[in-house]
Amino acid sequence: MTTEAVKNISFAVADTLSLVDDRLLVTAGLRFQTLDARSFDFNTGAELSSYDEDAVTPVLGLVVKATERMSLYGNYAESLQPGAVAPASSGGVPILNAGEILDPFRGEQIEVGAKLDRGRFGGSLGLFSVNRSNAIVENQVFRDSGEQENRGVELSVFGELATGLRLLGGLSLIDAELSSTQDGVDEGNSPIGVPELQANLNLEWDVTSVPGLAVDGRLIFTGEQFIDTANTLEIDDWVRLDLGVRYVVSAGDVPLTLRARLDNVTDEAYWASTGGFPGANYLIQGEPRTLSIRLSADF
Repeated sequence: MTTEAVKNISFAVADTLSLVDDRLLVTAGLRFQTLDARSFDFNTGAELSSYDEDAVTPVLGLVVKATERMSLYGNYAESLQPGAVAPASSGGVPILNAGEILDPFRGEQIEVGAKLDRGRFGGSLGLFSVNRSNAIVENQVFRDSGEQENRGVELSVFGELATGLRLLGGLSLIDAELSSTQDGVDEGNSPIGVPELQANLNLEWDVTSVPGLAVDGRLIFTGEQFIDTANTLEIDDWVRLDLGVRYVVSAGDVPLTLRARLDNVTDEAYWASTGGFPGANYLIQGEPRTLSIRLSADF
């Protein structure tokens, strides 16, 4: 039975100007977006709530080629985001306006940063700010309550440390908080399921003594995450180690690739993430030690 239907139609027009001998690129555009959302009763199929909204949103971008190897960039964009649908219950308590669709939200995204590419190694550093709508349950009513603001830093690196030894890694620092909330409820607190720190590091090595053989290792770290907007409960941070191997061989004229992967090598027990409606949050359990094997052919 269909309980929710959303139709999103958008048209965009943009142009990029190249200035100062192609060292300065300026992009500007507009997007017309429509959102038609409807919710329906699970048992009868009757329509419970609907809206049909549209908006014209801007897109702006700037790239400065500071050197042949380094570029600086900045961009700004807005979007029309669909409103959340009130659940039937929250925390075991019935919701009085179950099925009601909250008003759409006009979100903003701002990003500035720099990118470096030296051929054998490089990376990027970016600062960003993104917002989205926030909802709460109060007196058994599901309604809008301000917004969730995410500000942070993203760092990524790649490179060939030595012949056949490659590195790929990244790190994100996020300062997320609830703002302009209804009656100041949980104002300034961290939203559900947003870790302050996430990082990953991947190394891949071509085994020169065995042509076609490569091995890799990956470390993933995710920081603590709050389970509730009151910030009284949280899940612990976690670290996971994954190992893999890839072997390429030819069967006649057909290249075959055999891949084997062992995720969560140490068989850590952890909660990977959390989310859900206010007062009815869920936990996602991390995968146990898992071995996967794949064989592919390139015809």
